[in-house]
Amino acid sequence: MLDASIDFATGPLLRLSLLVMGLGLVRVLALQVTELVLAWRRAGDQFVPWRIVIRRNLAWTLPWRGLRRADRIPYNLASLVFHAGVLAVPVFFAGHTAIWSRRLGVWLPALPARAADALSLVTVAAIAWLVASRAVRPASRRLSEPQDWVLPVLILVVFLAGLGVAHPAWSPVNARALYLAHLLAGETLLVLVPFSKLQHIVLFWTSQSSTELGWRFSPGAGERVRISLGKQGQGV
Repeated sequence: MLDASIDFATGPLLRLSLLVMGLGLVRVLALQVTELVLAWRRAGDQFVPWRIVIRRNLAWTLPWRGLRRADRIPYNLASLVFHAGVLAVPVFFAGHTAIWSRRLGVWLPALPARAADALSLVTVAAIAWLVASRAVRPASRRLSEPQDWVLPVLILVVFLAGLGVAHPAWSPVNARALYLAHLLAGETLLVLVPFSKLQHIVLFWTSQSSTELGWRFSPGAGERVRISLGKQGQGV
């Protein structure tokens, strides 16, 4: 029964999960691009400084500036490690690349075993730190939605079960049962990607683009604002 469930999870269920995620992300991306185009068409000033947009998006994606603030260093480091681990380990872990090749016919390079283990462990630590930080800060708790708690815990289950599968001696739980739990939790995450905050996997590049395209004054608007404020010829 367990083996049949694993075969189903690594076969039809995996393909279905990837299909739902893929189609969902295509829909989300198409809607976002449509909104950006409409924002650009409505803008009075349609000149877009693409170099600035790209630079701001990269700065948001890799938040090095946050490392300059002592109070933000732990959060930014934990967030950076979390995102790197969540993207790299599921895609390039050797056991996963074998599944991609055998089940989907897609070949990808595999991470060395020690690198995968190290990245998995620091990702687990980063997730635990982020969840604990959210729990102890009143402002963060007030702003948190249910998915802000559910998604990190589900990701934590995926990584811990995966480590138990890769290293059976580390866990008292049967490795095959852990493997099934790892598969089901991971495929649940795949299905949730387009319908949760995880969709920023494909939307990260629009964080600053939408601002630049949508929040633009029409030509001459600056002077009209000065006149309405009684500050003709002055900076506003």
